[in-house]
Amino acid sequence: MSAHKEIEDDDKRGALDRALLWRLIRFARPHARAFALSFGVLAVVFALELAGPRLLRGAIDGPVGDAIAARAADPAGFDPKPHVRSLWWWAGAYLAVTAFGFLFRYFEVAQLTRAGQLVVHDLRRQLYGHIQRLDVAWFDRRPTGGLVTRVTSDVDSLSEMFTTGLVTLSFDLVKIAVLLVVLFWLDWRLALIVVALTPVLIGISMVFRGGAREAHRLVRRRLSEMNGYLQEALQGIRVVQMFGREKLVSERFAGHLDRYLKANVRTIFLFALFFPAIDWVVTLIQATSVRLGGARIAEGELSYGLFLQFWFYLAMLLDPIRELGERYNVLQSAFAAAERIFGILDTKPTLRATELAHEPAGALAHEPAGVLARDAAPPRALEGPGHVRFERVSFAYPSGPEVLSDVDFEIPPGRTVALVGATGAGKSTIVNLLLGFYEPTRGRILIDGVDLRELDPRAWRTRLGLVLQEDFLFAGTVRENLVLEREHVTPAALERALIGSCSDELVAKLPGGLDAPVAERGATLSTGERELLAMARALAGAPRLVVFDEATSSVDSATEARIEAATRSLLEHRSALVVAHRLSTIRRAHEILVLHRGQLRERGTHATLLAMGGLYAKLHAMQFHDEPPVSVPQAPASPIASPTASPTAR
Repeated sequence: MSAHKEIEDDDKRGALDRALLWRLIRFARPHARAFALSFGVLAVVFALELAGPRLLRGAIDGPVGDAIAARAADPAGFDPKPHVRSLWWWAGAYLAVTAFGFLFRYFEVAQLTRAGQLVVHDLRRQLYGHIQRLDVAWFDRRPTGGLVTRVTSDVDSLSEMFTTGLVTLSFDLVKIAVLLVVLFWLDWRLALIVVALTPVLIGISMVFRGGAREAHRLVRRRLSEMNGYLQEALQGIRVVQMFGREKLVSERFAGHLDRYLKANVRTIFLFALFFPAIDWVVTLIQATSVRLGGARIAEGELSYGLFLQFWFYLAMLLDPIRELGERYNVLQSAFAAAERIFGILDTKPTLRATELAHEPAGALAHEPAGVLARDAAPPRALEGPGHVRFERVSFAYPSGPEVLSDVDFEIPPGRTVALVGATGAGKSTIVNLLLGFYEPTRGRILIDGVDLRELDPRAWRTRLGLVLQEDFLFAGTVRENLVLEREHVTPAALERALIGSCSDELVAKLPGGLDAPVAERGATLSTGERELLAMARALAGAPRLVVFDEATSSVDSATEARIEAATRSLLEHRSALVVAHRLSTIRRAHEILVLHRGQLRERGTHATLLAMGGLYAKLHAMQFHDEPPVSVPQAPASPIASPTASPTAR
């Protein structure tokens, strides 16, 4: 690499460091008083440190020096008592200064830690809040373990910077400047030694800087990869044990560990070179000071007390210079973590974002709490009964083929529309589009004639009742999982939901009832029990539209009967979109849509679709070999040859 290229890289790195530092300081602004108090405590500690060597000089050049001179002048009549009494006063003052120094050092650590943790608390809160606002598609491309590392380990690196790095480094620079002035005031000849060798220290630090940043960045990346794989392996532990893959998983995890170890060893190697080099220069400064100072004492140009004071001040100067490397290490680690954190904070949702519940807008003055994607106009209010209409909707995932093509249908108020089709036909994609997790690549979704993209997604989702194929239960209690902090879910509404979903008997059998504990992901409950509780959760919110992704798991006959009864209660008198796996659930749906390879191929009622003998009839035949078809007289169905053939097309 050419020297010109290195200079360019240094300039870019320096500009990046300044930009990152400025953004981090913005997080500290709301707590400026706490940091100012920390700086004040550091100033008091520094003043007490300066007082100590001055008292030692006074004791040595005062009572000790006077005693030596008096004894040399009159050995026979020398009386040490006055000198000893005076020395006790000096010693008492020195002990008092030292005691106050210990006391204020406690306040120094406590105040610095408190100020740093306040900033980290705000940063972690904002980071997690921002992650919750990002599009679901963004999560599809990122491992969960890597995101956990951002919120935990990476933020912890910034904690060390705010706690022991930034303020302490700033004050160390003040100390160095003050001590240099004091040293020149005490003896400018000795002080020149320090000034002459300081560029050597700076040069070593600049050489070290080149590799430290990249080394820390690699450590953060390897840690994120390791955490991501660890979380994936733990989530799939049942599959790992079932298929005997423990050895393979362990070997792959060991590979991640080895790469993480190598990244850490690289940083250790850099510091193994850096600190001895710094110590060697510090020792050179001290040795030169002793040589020149001793010669000047012998020549009578310097007193013992003054040299001792200079020596202590020199040690006070060299300590922060030596620790600049450690402070720089903290900053480099923090900058590497900050790049990853701000990489998330700078990611804007492509869909309309919403304010988080319980977090007021502008909670942090320097970062807006809620941002509307694409600088969109304020969201439109939800009015009307919730008539859903898909107009020639097509969709493709990023860097993938089109999974929906010109899908056109509607869900009138109070009607049930069912989606059936083989795996991969596009059923789940339609659900995700209706929930607002993705936007159509072509076409639009209308709610009472208003484009879904113009509505507030939070307000829209509060009108929905969602039951997923594998619904998620949080660690907590049954009540917390059913209510989910929705203010409109009253105890009476919860009781009606339990009865309507046939979950009341299940809850009554649990130890503690509604306050019974729920393990992570509902691991202590059966599949059928989780499905019943998911239906109760949907019913508790009194939804206008139900999105029901029916489970396919096999359950006992009694549980299946309760699930079917709960399903009827859930769908009764409500608009509903049902992704059907058990076709028995949708026999009385007002309209059944048959998806095949992202296109609507058939639509109609159960009976008329069977009479057509098409895709739906084949699916039904595979599930019900011996059962006679159900005769439900309704409007005839028609195959869909083109979007204009759809009964919903206008």
